[in-house]
Amino acid sequence: MELDQCRQTWHLGATELTSRLILAIPEGAFLDRLGAILEAGAIQIATIKVSTDLEKAAPGAHAVLREHGVHVLPNTVDAADASEAVRAAHHGAALVGRPWVKLILTQDPEYNVPNPVQLLRAAEQLVRGGFEVFPLVPDDPGPAVELVRIGCAGLMPQGSPAGSGQGIANPLKFRLILDRVDVPVLAGAGIGTVADACQALETGCTGVASARVVFAAYDQVRAARALADAVAAGHLARQAAEQSA
Repeated sequence: MELDQCRQTWHLGATELTSRLILAIPEGAFLDRLGAILEAGAIQIATIKVSTDLEKAAPGAHAVLREHGVHVLPNTVDAADASEAVRAAHHGAALVGRPWVKLILTQDPEYNVPNPVQLLRAAEQLVRGGFEVFPLVPDDPGPAVELVRIGCAGLMPQGSPAGSGQGIANPLKFRLILDRVDVPVLAGAGIGTVADACQALETGCTGVASARVVFAAYDQVRAARALADAVAAGHLARQAAEQSA
């Protein structure tokens, strides 16, 4: 059975999806083939920094995303504390017309290592304000469970530091998180190869968010297709393992 025939619907918050790949669009990315990337990767969600001026970087990018029916998930990368993150989330919600956010809160601009204290403060405020919150979290079940307890609609634990491309450094910690929460868990950073993406799904993740695999590639369209296939293959392998257990 072909991989695209194995896709099943799932929900990220209130959004029904079939693709388990979220495309992270970095600032300064070369987006002249964005439409082809979206098609090749069967992309249904793209996450973009709230303050990124896509139209300046790539005129027509927003129209391309709309034409392909891609949901834009704003993220708060570069927010220094909870108050900055909350302001950025509200700005992002106004831009995309819905209150949802990939909540990134760090005091480490190089690798975006999450700040659990500030993350909890911002998440609490945003959940109370009616947001669907998907925080980038450390691979630590303690903060993960607490964020779900306060109402986060999903979690995006770091497999390894953002931009490092080191994959899931500690699969056991991911499994502990997966065993203790009942919301979608997506590998939110560190996916450096298609093999990393496949491993994330085999481990039990609902999906992955990745920028590096596509935008560091010479042929970005083929990279997007390979990444989507790896995600689908990992999910299929996980299903096979669960059914045989």
